[in-house]
Amino acid sequence: MPESLNSHLKTAVKGSVLILAATAASQLLWFLIKILIVRNTTKAEFGIYSLVLTVLGVLVAVVPLGIPGGLSRFVSVYLGEGKTEEADGVSRAGVQIMLAASLAAFVFLYFLAGPIARDVFYTPGLAGPLRMVSFLIPFTVYAGVVGGVLLGRGVIGQKLLNDILTPASYMLLILAVIFLHLRLEGILYAYTSSGILVSVLVAAYGFRKLGAAPFLPRGGLRHRELVKFSVPLMVSTIMGMILVWTDTLMIGRYLDPQAVGTYGVSVALAKLLLFPISALGFVFLPIAGEIYAKGQPEALNRAYQVLTKWLFAVTLPLFFVFFFFPEMSITTLFGARFLDAALPLRLLALGFMINAFLGTNGLLLMVMGLTGAIMNISIAAAVVNIALNYIFIKRMAMGIEGGALATMTSYILINVMYSVKLFRRSGVHPFRASYLKPAAGAAISGLVIYAVAKSLPLHFWMLPVYLIIFVAGYAAGLLLTKSMEAEDLFMMERVFKRLGVRPRRIMRVLARFTPGIEKPGVGM
Repeated sequence: MPESLNSHLKTAVKGSVLILAATAASQLLWFLIKILIVRNTTKAEFGIYSLVLTVLGVLVAVVPLGIPGGLSRFVSVYLGEGKTEEADGVSRAGVQIMLAASLAAFVFLYFLAGPIARDVFYTPGLAGPLRMVSFLIPFTVYAGVVGGVLLGRGVIGQKLLNDILTPASYMLLILAVIFLHLRLEGILYAYTSSGILVSVLVAAYGFRKLGAAPFLPRGGLRHRELVKFSVPLMVSTIMGMILVWTDTLMIGRYLDPQAVGTYGVSVALAKLLLFPISALGFVFLPIAGEIYAKGQPEALNRAYQVLTKWLFAVTLPLFFVFFFFPEMSITTLFGARFLDAALPLRLLALGFMINAFLGTNGLLLMVMGLTGAIMNISIAAAVVNIALNYIFIKRMAMGIEGGALATMTSYILINVMYSVKLFRRSGVHPFRASYLKPAAGAAISGLVIYAVAKSLPLHFWMLPVYLIIFVAGYAAGLLLTKSMEAEDLFMMERVFKRLGVRPRRIMRVLARFTPGIEKPGVGM
């Protein structure tokens, strides 16, 4: 294994273990919050809550204009080329643009909350909650810019801070709200307060790490270059939000808040499948930027292949549970009244799993500077998504299942197009036999276990048993098909070391099934 790849994988493992641990803890806290909210509100109230977060999510994604992603790319590339002054200049340019855009978005949502609630969603009670959360926009956007600059420098502490403190502070406030019986209004006050608090802490962290200079709205350089690069990212971000939120928005418009609440349960569960790729992308972006700046295409391709295989393996257990046993997952966490979300959960899980299977293809396109291609593909997928949601929800009256089917189809489409573009541009792809053989085995194993489970009485205690059998089958498939590779053993060794574990015997056994390893267990 080349020493350069060895070094990059060490960095990826170090960052990914921390990010995955923090993200897992964050997701657990968000789940507990979601359960608390669902169990202490009506379906209509939870529907309004979901709509508020959807509108806010769209604005917070659109307002940054793609600048945080552009900053991460430019800063990492400039630093890879040794251009520190240019990195600081582009950071200040991003801050200037973002402050103006976020203040405009706050004014827009605060003063147009009434017409949006009345004329778009036909829900007048939505206006007050929208005005309440509008105060969060400038804080969240500025914290996002700080995070983009830090990420470009390979700093991940801000994500750890955000992932843990946001849900932790929100949960404490939620518990107080429940104790005081404040219901929906109190829940939204808690959400806004916790978001502002953590945004201020993230900004303070950025000032502490880099000083105030890169984050002040003065003396910015390279506005035109940053905007030119970021505008396609902004468009693709808008299209991505359309991809993510069109289903919820159209369900809110054409159905009712109760349907939004039910669908929100399936979305909350399915989105857990996205957190591994989010964590990997966060760590991999500065690494990919550095490799690309140094002109090492082979190292970039191999790192992408290795990390995609691990991404798939980490995502697989959750997919197995949500795809094959959605009813049990929903009933256990949210109660039987949300069982209508079972089929949407299964459809969304499939779409998000394809996303993980193809890896961080869009991120690599961005690192290579192909933001125009990202924009065009995102627009195409968003148009398809809007059309399918309208047809399935409105015309074919498929309800929330139609929204899930449209989103699943669109996710698969955009990821396939990203991967095709990436391969045509650079020859980069994750499809080695060592990746495909165990993946095919996992699909067959899952179907067999599901068939057996359907023929037996299903109790909750049996689900962990099925999951253990499934994971063991996937691991056995890796070994029997000799799909373990030197890089896999290296990453596993680094993960064990990060966890403070040194299983020499396990590594020696694994090495026997790994082609090209002559001295098993070395380094442990």
